[in-house]
Parts: sequence; C-alpha cells; structure tokens
Amino acid sequence: MSEDKNKIKNLIEEIKKDPNNLNNYRALADLYIDKQDFVSAFNVYQEILKKDENDIQSLLNSGSIKFYAKEFKEALKFYTKGIEIEPDNSLLHYNLGNVYAEINDFDDANKEYKLAVKTGMNNAAIFNAMGILYSDNGKYPDAKGFFIRALQFEPDNSECLANYGTLCQRMGDFRQAEDNYKKSLEIRKDNEQVALALANLYVQVNKKKEAEKFFEKAIEIKPDYYSAWVCRAIFHSDEKDFDNAIRYYKTAIELEPEKSNAYMLLAHLLLNEKRYEEAIDTYKRSLELTENKTMVYVFIANAYMLNSDMKSAIEYYRLAMKSTKDNAEITLIYIDILNEFIEGKIKNAA
Repeated sequence: MSEDKNKIKNLIEEIKKDPNNLNNYRALADLYIDKQDFVSAFNVYQEILKKDENDIQSLLNSGSIKFYAKEFKEALKFYTKGIEIEPDNSLLHYNLGNVYAEINDFDDANKEYKLAVKTGMNNAAIFNAMGILYSDNGKYPDAKGFFIRALQFEPDNSECLANYGTLCQRMGDFRQAEDNYKKSLEIRKDNEQVALALANLYVQVNKKKEAEKFFEKAIEIKPDYYSAWVCRAIFHSDEKDFDNAIRYYKTAIELEPEKSNAYMLLAHLLLNEKRYEEAIDTYKRSLELTENKTMVYVFIANAYMLNSDMKSAIEYYRLAMKSTKDNAEITLIYIDILNEFIEGKIKNAA
C-alpha cells in the first residue's frame, strides 16, 4: 500500500475514534486534494460542515471544488454562506466574483471584485481578474488599466501578460500584443495556449512563416492540442493548402472524436473541393455530436444536390423540416427541389 493510502487509512481510523476532532477531517481533505480526488475531499468538507456549519475554510474549499467542476450554482451557495459569516473576507468576495464572471453577470462580478479590494485584497490576482472581466465585456480602456496595475505587482506574471496580450489584440495594438505574448511564453515556455495565441496573432497580421512556426510550437508543447490542430487547418485552408488542411482536420478528429467543429470544417472544405461523397460522409459523422441537427441536415441535402442526387437531397431537406418548427425557408427550398425532381421524372418518362 502506498504512503498516501496508509495516511488516508490511518486518518479515517482516527476520525472513527474521535469524530469531533475537525483537524483530522481537514488533514484527510488535504490528502485527497493532493491526490486530486476532489469528490472525496468535497465529501469530507461536508462532514466538517455538518459539525460546524460556519467553518469558513470548508465553505471556501467546497465552493472552489464546485467552481472548478463548473457547478456554479453550488459554488455560489457556499461562497454566499461564507460571506454571511465573514462579510470582510476578501478571498470569498474574489471567488464569488469569479463565479459571477463565469455566468456572464458583469454587474455582480464587478461588485464582488471591488468588495475584495475594499476588504484588503490588493494584488495581481484581483486586478488580473478585473481586467479579464472588463475585457470580455468590451470595456477595453478600463481593462487595460487593471492589467497594468496587476503587472505593477508582478511584472513577470505569465498569466497577466497573456491576458493583457489578448486585450491588446482585441484593441488592434498588435505590436503590444506580440510583445506581451512573447514575454509570457519566455516565462512559461511550456504554455501551449500562449504559443497558439501568437500563431493566431501572426495569422491576423499576415506573417505566415511566424504563424506556422508557433502552430508547430504549440503542437510541440502539447501534441494532442485539439484547438491548435483545428486553427492550423483553418490557416492552411485559407492559404489554399488543402491537402495539409485536410490532414490537420483529420488529426484533430482523431484526437477529439466527440467534438463536432472539426468534422464540420472538414466537410465544408471537402464540399468546396467537390469531393461530395467524402463531404457527405463527414457531415453525417457530425450529426450525433451537434445540437443543431437542422443545419447539418441542410448541409447534407445541399451536398447531395451538388452531387446530382436529388432523391437523397429531398430526403434530407425533409428531415431538416421535421427537426425544427421555424422551417419556412427550408420548406420553400424543399418544394422547389421536389417540383424540379418531379418535372424531371415526367420529362424522362415522356
């Protein structure tokens, strides 16, 4: 048995002997956190809260576990409860602000971040979070001020530099964006997301060699980086390098066969290249992965029509009509094609 398993076993035995010693629960939760067994850690925190419903650390950690699991309503509940007990706890206000930011509630997120600052949080983390919030909501000048304040605390904060780079790119300040991304990547050389951000920036400013260099860099850091393969494929498709684009889309599909966008983009490319049967097959593979099946049915129908298979086109237009109530436009197309098909049959019969 491993050392950690022994420690867990021993702590569970200690808890059975002395169920009111909360320090043993906390130590057990810490072990689970170290092992990234967040479900077990959460369950331990709930046991603590049964004995002391006002235990701030358990409320805070429970909220954080739910936040990273994207269970935002549950996270909100724990953080709010903690603030009721300790209204001046800046970390709780900061974390609650993060929840509101995730659910796109700008006003409440902004309110909680400001309360975090007011109650004593004055560091790179809070101003970086405020910068992201304002940037994502199109308030660019304010966002820039927050990122600059964050970097005054930590000039070598790789995350802040990358986020500031994203803002500069949105503002059209490509030189500053490039500078920030490069500084961030120099500090954290293994950050595949920043390498991809640089690649996409170079695509935007039409520096093709640099773009390819950083697509390769991102994939070198993380060979199974789905987004990098998709973005690289889009870049090569735009450059009319269709063979490589198709290859990169297929690599992305192999890496993440449950994601639909690479299928759709590949199918569009195959359709444009008049590889109709391959396009149809690829569209069909995406059907089970996408919520908007109506759109895919229409794409398949169009592909069949371009491939002169009117009978199959009619079949998929019919499926598109059945899959949505708002189908007036699809119905009109369906009727036109059906009429053409019937007229063709009549002419051939004559």
